[in-house]
Order: sequence, then C-alpha cells, then structure tokens
Amino acid sequence: MNQQWILRSLGVWALILGLPVSAADLAAADVQIPLAEVSVAGHPLHLTVGMGSGLTHAQGAPDDIFYAVTDRGPNIACNKSAKIFGSQICQGDGMVFPVPTFTPSIYKLQVTDDHVKVLQSLPLHAANQTAMTGLPPALMHSEQALNAELQPLGSSPNGIDSECIAALKTGGFWVGEEYGPSLLRVNAEGVVLERLVPKGSESDYAGSAVPIRAALPPLLVKRTVNRGFEGIALAPDRRALFVTLQSPFSNPDKETFKHSRNVRILKITLDEQGNFEKMAGAYVFQIPRADQLAPGEQQKDVKVSALSAVNDHAVLAMLRAGKGVQVYLLNFAHASSLLGTAWAKTEASPSLEAQDDLEPVGITPAKATLIYDASVGHDKLPEKVEGMSLLNDRELVFITDNDFGIRGDQTAMLRVPLDARAVALLRQSAR
Repeated sequence: MNQQWILRSLGVWALILGLPVSAADLAAADVQIPLAEVSVAGHPLHLTVGMGSGLTHAQGAPDDIFYAVTDRGPNIACNKSAKIFGSQICQGDGMVFPVPTFTPSIYKLQVTDDHVKVLQSLPLHAANQTAMTGLPPALMHSEQALNAELQPLGSSPNGIDSECIAALKTGGFWVGEEYGPSLLRVNAEGVVLERLVPKGSESDYAGSAVPIRAALPPLLVKRTVNRGFEGIALAPDRRALFVTLQSPFSNPDKETFKHSRNVRILKITLDEQGNFEKMAGAYVFQIPRADQLAPGEQQKDVKVSALSAVNDHAVLAMLRAGKGVQVYLLNFAHASSLLGTAWAKTEASPSLEAQDDLEPVGITPAKATLIYDASVGHDKLPEKVEGMSLLNDRELVFITDNDFGIRGDQTAMLRVPLDARAVALLRQSAR
C-alpha cells in the first residue's frame, strides 16, 4: 500500500429502537494520519484524508462492514479561494490541485460500537499499474487544473472525480464519477476493468490506460460542471444498478439548470458477474423546492448526494442544501422511462430540464415519499454529509466529506435509526 489513511474522526454509534429518531453525537479522533503539508500560493495547508464522498454496505457481509470512497483529492476553486485564504488567489474557472499526484481510493471499514477501523485501502489503478488521477480528462466542459504554484497542470485521460460506490457480493465494485460523467467497473483489488462513458465522448479519453466503452446515454454530456454522478446503488437482486446525477442538466444552458427540479436517475442491468449488460431505464426525480429543504437556499443548491437501494424498483435518495438533509423513498414502478424518447435527445426543445409541470408533457416522475428530515426532532447532522447506506431496513448510516481538511474539518460517521413510519414504508415497498 503506497499511502496510509485513517478516519480523522470516529462516530459514536447508537441505536435505541423505540425512542425518537436522533443522530448520535460525534467523538474526537483517537488517531489521525495527515495526507500532506503543502503551501498554496504562499498559504500553508495541513491536509488530512478525505474518504467520505460515498458509502455502501457490502451485500451479504456482516452488518459492520462498509466501503467508502474518496473523490478526486484536495481541490480549491479559484472563485471560492477567498473564503479559505482571505483573498482570491486565482481567477476564472481554475481549480487548484495542491496534491496533483493523489490517487482516488476505496476503503474497507469495520464499524463496531464506537470504533471505526480501516481494514484495507485500495488505490484505483489500471491493469498495467497506472494510477488513476484526480485531474480532469480533456472534456469540453471542465475546470482548468492548476498546481499549488497556480501553474497549469493539463488534463489526464485517467482522471476521475469519484463520488459514489456500490459493492458487489461476488467482490469488486461500481464507482460513479462526476467528470464524464462515467462509471468504473473495479475488481476486488482496485483494478479498473472498464470505464463506461457517454456515447460520442470517447475521444475525451484518448490514451486512457483503462478500456473505454461508450455505453451510456449521450445526453449525459449535458451534466452541469461538478454535478455529475453522485449516487449509486445495487439492488438486492444484484442485477439492477441505479445511478443518479447530483443536479439537473445544464440543458440547454446553465441558466436552465439553476431553476430546474428535474434530476435524471439511470437504471442499468448487470449480468451474473456484475458487469454491464444493458441500459434498463432512465427516470426523473422531481426534487423539492429549495424552501422545503433549506429555507434561504437557492434551487441550484439542492443536490442529490447519495442512493441506497431497497429493491429493483425503489431506492432511497439523500438530498442536501445548506444545513438541510432529507431522505426520500423513490419508487420507479410506475414512472416513465425516457430511454429512446425525444427527452433523451439534445434536440428536445423545450428540454425536460425546462419543464416545471411534467404531467402535461406525459411524463410520470418517480413517486417520492419523505422518510427522514434532519430538521425534525433533535438531529444535528454535521455539514457535508455526502455518503449514505441503508442497513437492515431500520437505520441509515452517514459519512461526511471533510474536503481533505482544507478548512480543518473532520470526517465523521454516524448512525440514525428510522422511525416506525419510515420502517413500515420501506417494508411495504420491499414486497
């Protein structure tokens, strides 16, 4: 293992069934290992591991085994650098990568009582040992990568911004990432066996060390920058894989994205070995208005951050905006699939993203039922909760993204029991 990682903060775990739903308090870290000491444009940073971009429970494994995944590594947007350093250090759409050699990685975790133990670290790499990187590939809509001295870094055909993970019972994973957006089929040793990309975008990955297959809907290239694949979930039947965009497409433009409520969720059929077989569906989740989730936030701030599957036609979707966190049960049994329709084409005008009322245009979105709201009761979830996994249909497990400690934040894990109503809805949906 070429890097050592550990959670900076450990969650105090609690599950007391029958009491009101409440998130557990967080404990201070017992041990921590820093990632790097770097200087960005003369400003020192003390970076720590950030491995909370995605979380999944391993199907068929004991309840205490989970897998987490990092994103692309430490990064600072030029237009947000003043919030970190007190003054803006660069301009435009630049993105500073203080550790450009960072390798996105998967972590196997064991959670017992109040302790989280890292059992294994799996840096993602090609079969020829070429490490995956967090630098953007040569996409039309992507940030300009800069190093700590604010010099251009260029692009990488092996670049990924991993944000979500699903673990296969037979070993291996599916990882969703934001750049393409694309999906990575990864084996149990961290080798990327294949990368699925939107049809027509193959040239963006010229020179890739991993096999590229153009199998995803071409409209995915309309994803909003830094709002690609954010949640992924494997159904209990192990044949249905769901993956969601974080936000509505910029379709036809970014202004449309800012006001749209229509997020697309894909369904993929896997073969018995867990490999891609075919596209099975493409649905709409009409996310709530911002004031229903986090009063004072704008619609563009509402993000779908994680999925966890209930069965082959229902998932849990976690939404967040500001300090608001909600989880919805989404049922696709009677939802319209957009595969092969005009709504799946770039020429559609007005676009799906421009529609507020879907009924007049003949689209039935996923049925959405709110089952958890952190603002109800006494829950005080930490900010930047990004990963979520449903465990034994009675509780949710969350993990936070600490942004590699750029602002001194800690990674946290916590467990939240669902109330009786939510449990009943889940069990009813599973029938």
